[in-house]
Amino acid sequence: MGSNQERLSVSSLSMTTAQPRGDSLAIDVESWMIAEERAHEILSVIQPFLVSDRNRHEIIDYVRALIRSHDGIEVFSFGSVPLKTYLPDGDIDLTVITKQNMEDKFFEKLYNTLKSEEGKSEFDVTDVKFIPAQVKVIKCNIRNIAVDISFNQMAGLYALCFLEQIDQLLGRDHLLKRSIILIKAWCYYESRILGANTGLFSTYALSILVLYIINLFHSSLSGPLSVMYKFLDYYGSFDWSKYCVSLIGPVPISSLPKIIVSPENGHQLFLDEKALKTCVELYFASPTKAVETNGLEFPIRHLNIIDPLKHSNNLGRSVTIGNVQRVKHAFTLGARKLRDVLSQPYETIGWRLEKFFGSSLERNGKGQRQDVYDPVTAFGTGRSELSELTGDFQGYYGRLVSYQNNEFYLRGLNGSTWMQPNGYQNMGKRRGTGTYIPDMSQQLYHDRFRGSGTGKSAAHHRDASTEANGASSSFNLSGEVATSSASIKGKERVKSDSISSSIPEKENDKEEEESKTSQTLKSS
Repeated sequence: MGSNQERLSVSSLSMTTAQPRGDSLAIDVESWMIAEERAHEILSVIQPFLVSDRNRHEIIDYVRALIRSHDGIEVFSFGSVPLKTYLPDGDIDLTVITKQNMEDKFFEKLYNTLKSEEGKSEFDVTDVKFIPAQVKVIKCNIRNIAVDISFNQMAGLYALCFLEQIDQLLGRDHLLKRSIILIKAWCYYESRILGANTGLFSTYALSILVLYIINLFHSSLSGPLSVMYKFLDYYGSFDWSKYCVSLIGPVPISSLPKIIVSPENGHQLFLDEKALKTCVELYFASPTKAVETNGLEFPIRHLNIIDPLKHSNNLGRSVTIGNVQRVKHAFTLGARKLRDVLSQPYETIGWRLEKFFGSSLERNGKGQRQDVYDPVTAFGTGRSELSELTGDFQGYYGRLVSYQNNEFYLRGLNGSTWMQPNGYQNMGKRRGTGTYIPDMSQQLYHDRFRGSGTGKSAAHHRDASTEANGASSSFNLSGEVATSSASIKGKERVKSDSISSSIPEKENDKEEEESKTSQTLKSS
């Protein structure tokens, strides 16, 4: 690999608005190819399998069967299981959607029903607990898999749809999902920095951090391992004391409650502000209306991450002050160790990378998985279990619209409740947080975005003047979106057309024709 053109910089991550890096280590293409191939083999034992999908879906269907005997109740799966980014040790997240004034009564009834199943059901229900937190949760284990059941929590459903949508737009053999799985495995098994209930990152926060890295560096990424390296290097040097992370760039904490982003030098975003707004508006009622600032919209914490679906939601709020240095140290040390692996002679890169993921392979690479009863293919055999990472966007989206058409009481992103008596009666039935979902009956999601996708930055669709001056973008942090119950029939078709024309078009890259490997993740 002699020429400079054949070398990829793994430290061209200097941040103009955070903390610049001075090192400039270059890794040649062959080293990256060897490392990415071995990372693919590691992914093949920790990503979702078809058999693990089936087992988890049986558990979900079992819980639904316990609940559906009650009229006016819907059960939705959200999080890493439907997104197909779960780890073998990942839990199952369900939310029960009830009608007005039913929540408390039904909560107790469901708890008692699950308790009565302990020791009796073939699904082996154990450890049923009621957690009387701000968001009430019933926790239990079913077939040795943790299950969390919440009530009327719509935000997770819209986050699921949003991430599935972006994964489809990005393409590249599910680069987003595979990267989430690989990085999540390292965070959970190797560095132990994943878990909102223990004062660390939530899996949704981690997913948004991964998405920003891909959004920023998409043109130079060779695969999930290169995403992981840039993730560790970037966030290990990020100045968390002065900046928030958003999907379009670092935001000075001092600028809040407005989000003022200075573009990273030399990088075109895959989804710029305009394209990202178009994606998000798929889930929300007509024009975004700013909510009056009350000084509390975005609670500043020790690590600050702006939720793209609700700008006043700090996804880093779960990280306690005692864990901040632990997280920073894990990122910095991880980047240094991975850089060292990639700098070694070709013949040693493979086994060194296996050592880097040693706990992940020890836990999941010996032919057994936490979420599968029968033996599975072990690591290093040259074979892998069947896997499919494509999510059912149409199904998620359609169930949400069906739910809204049934005139349930919606819970918005800010926790308030809106009644939708007539607003959705003319909508088609086709996935995402307290919002309008446009008519998908005339044009399916897959058709609207067909041919759109990989490798082409959404920045290509920006105004020439905007590209020329590179001016900072500014918009109100408190720009929440409220669900409208007004008639929207006349707007549906317009919104559908505008979305399809605003999202970056996919090039028919050869990357998309790469063999579908069995892959990718989410747990929590």
